[in-house]
Amino acid sequence: MMFTKYLIDLILEGKKTITSRDKPLNEVGEVTNLMANRDYSKISGKYIKITEVYEKALSEFTDIDANKEGFENLVKFKQYWEKNIGEWKPNIVVWVHEFDVI
Repeated sequence: MMFTKYLIDLILEGKKTITSRDKPLNEVGEVTNLMANRDYSKISGKYIKITEVYEKALSEFTDIDANKEGFENLVKFKQYWEKNIGEWKPNIVVWVHEFDVI
């Protein structure tokens, strides 16, 4: 699964344990390389194991979800989303992937 170096650092620090994507990328139980893109173009040497995959509307996200995404609160997560992914549209449904670093 691809992440920026910034997010990989949060994952390796144990601060990011979920990622939200526009489609399901992996199945529960699947193990995948923790890879970086754009600003850090190499494999990190670590793996993640997907523990849960489910749909969730952006309007349902809370501060707890934002913390799991690696952010201080929902406001900070929204700011990151709008800068890096696109407009924060509450009715958009995303696929949440929960994972553990192994």
